[in-house]
Amino acid sequence: MPTGDALVTYEAFAPYYDAFTRDYQYESWMSDIDAWARECGLAGRRLLDAACGTGNSFIPMLDRGYEVVACDLSPAMVSRARRKANGRAEVVVADLRALPWCERFDLVTCVDDSLNYLLSTADLVAALRSIHDALEPGGLAAFDFNSLSAYRTTWAGDFTLEAGHRRFRWRGEGSEHMPPGGLASATIELLAAGETLVTRSRHVQRHHSIETIELACSEVGLEVIEMRGESPEEGLVPEPDEDAHLKIACMARRRK
Repeated sequence: MPTGDALVTYEAFAPYYDAFTRDYQYESWMSDIDAWARECGLAGRRLLDAACGTGNSFIPMLDRGYEVVACDLSPAMVSRARRKANGRAEVVVADLRALPWCERFDLVTCVDDSLNYLLSTADLVAALRSIHDALEPGGLAAFDFNSLSAYRTTWAGDFTLEAGHRRFRWRGEGSEHMPPGGLASATIELLAAGETLVTRSRHVQRHHSIETIELACSEVGLEVIEMRGESPEEGLVPEPDEDAHLKIACMARRRK
């Protein structure tokens, strides 16, 4: 996770991240990304999973035969990802805005709305330029970001999540009237028996519109091939809609 505040958040939240995300459909999500990349002419199997968290996004890609390198800014998240990789992937600490690789990968993935933790246009452009530079000419980048609808609903409401013996309480601090490009925040509380607070983490994101992403990609030399919306029932679907889809996915290519 890329910014200083997000680093602090995820260093503390790392021990509980997998419990909180236990119902996330990583297998089907990454299967869709894999199929989409092949549709777009993916030429090789060298993958960089940037902002990999605890590794849930790259494990399905290992199982599909990819040669995986993964990174995250949080050492605590990287430590957990390394254990899951069990020697099958190289997992290192690295900043999304300054990836230490050049013209090495056929595909770079960056999922779970990691780009939304970049709170300035300058940081967003730096991250996309870094992804561009890590790709072989003609290589593909697949990433997702939260839609305006996500911030006006999930990030503006409260809910409780039961995860085994753990209980999480999400407190959205946003507004159903949040403007495009606005900041949103939410607090996740881990509760023990009797509503005793175990730990609290605060998450801050910025909405990046489809137009903003397209402009940033163009600035760094990434050609946007297609954007799709995420539908819980159908997976990735054409014609992304900021009001209808909670997440938008982008496939882009480094120009040859």
